[in-house]
Amino acid sequence: MKKPYGVAPILFPALLAFSLLASLAAPGQVTFEDVTEPVGLSGLEDQMACWGDFNNDGYADLHCGATLWRNDGGTGFTGLTSGTERGSGGPSIWGDYDNDGDLDIFDYDQRQLYRNESGQGFTKIPLPELPAGAGLGGCWADYNGDGFLDLYLGAVLHGIDTILLSTGDGAFKVTEQQLIKRYARGVTSCDYDEDGDQDVYVSNYWLQPNILWQNDGTGTFGDVAAAIDATAGRGHSIGSAWGDIDNDGYFDLFAGNFAHPGQHQSRFLKNLGPTRQYHFQDKGQCGVAYQESYGSPALSDYDNDGDLDLYFTTVYAGDSCVLYRNDSNPSDPDEPWKFTDVTAAAGLAGLKNTYQACWADFDNDGDLDLATDGKLFRNTGNANHWLKVHLAGTGSAIGAKATVALGGRTLSRQVEGGTGEGNQNDLTMHFGLGPHAAPIELLITWPNGQQQAVTTPVDRLVEIVMPNESAQ
Repeated sequence: MKKPYGVAPILFPALLAFSLLASLAAPGQVTFEDVTEPVGLSGLEDQMACWGDFNNDGYADLHCGATLWRNDGGTGFTGLTSGTERGSGGPSIWGDYDNDGDLDIFDYDQRQLYRNESGQGFTKIPLPELPAGAGLGGCWADYNGDGFLDLYLGAVLHGIDTILLSTGDGAFKVTEQQLIKRYARGVTSCDYDEDGDQDVYVSNYWLQPNILWQNDGTGTFGDVAAAIDATAGRGHSIGSAWGDIDNDGYFDLFAGNFAHPGQHQSRFLKNLGPTRQYHFQDKGQCGVAYQESYGSPALSDYDNDGDLDLYFTTVYAGDSCVLYRNDSNPSDPDEPWKFTDVTAAAGLAGLKNTYQACWADFDNDGDLDLATDGKLFRNTGNANHWLKVHLAGTGSAIGAKATVALGGRTLSRQVEGGTGEGNQNDLTMHFGLGPHAAPIELLITWPNGQQQAVTTPVDRLVEIVMPNESAQ
């Protein structure tokens, strides 16, 4: 496997036993500035988008619609528009399906895969015949544990969801498992029950319950959403997002619901962990005010204070996208979660009618920037500390998890293969650390279940190669 950014693997010694007792209070309000034109993105389409470093130069590039926007050192972007340059011509997601160290791209609207030729262009890859039905979302993950990425494709109206399993030789086969026929709008994966395999959450429209496919480790799934209280009601779910919202080490869910008056609104679902068999608790709106036309959610720690915040789009005239800051009580995780609307104060007021929402630190300054509404907003930052973790392993390490023990809490992040409705955040994990400036301990769980302990200073990007691949 190629090493990212041309650097040697960083392999640290065993986990050191020391306690990190910092408070994670934010020192001030973060604001965003619209840098769309100054960085050369004036032609950015208002479509679902995905961040990923396709040329391994250490800067996150942005694919959106008919253009792959190459990040030129964090100061500007160059639009690549020919088919061989950009690969996909529609809504897409990044993943290294052939384990050669380069991010490949799958267009889930056209249902077409493009192989990355060492950052120099893309080649269309044949796929087996797929069931009829256009897609509105997809997600990469290794569902059968063979070390190669697979694809879950959502379908709308008369289609049926599809799983493409890698055969390990660069090809795929359509799984024979019969999936439920519903109206999928978003697909996102996570090992929510910590059993070593990737499960799938499907957001369904038309007042249909959402699906939580529990994986048995072989790529065979059973829907457990109703049994463990994860359906999010029978609403118009468009996109959902996994994230450890309360810093207890377990991945929770935010289900984003478009809701006509009287219908099920968006809601937070708390993962209750192993003592409760990983059931979920419906926490309700937690401060997310009612708007009818909510669309795609995107979680991130935009203010580097140590907890995940929520950006949430809308799609009707009269409604506006909202940034909600996580103001939950860190000393009492049993208290209702609290999110505060900071849209205007953050400089994001007036954004409307978009499904585009994805986060990345495009300028590598340690805080997360936002692509939405056909624009790029640069985070102006604050004094909080941070850590970025780039993992190199099979399948671009999608499905890997990293945790940090900090101030009595456990901050957890994962490498995601898709989120919201067809968007994708950067594959580099990001931790906000508040005022904590001392070295921290990372515990990485790779997709194959192997664990690795890392100790690192803060305020930097840490690049780590999967141990059994570091010599390749």
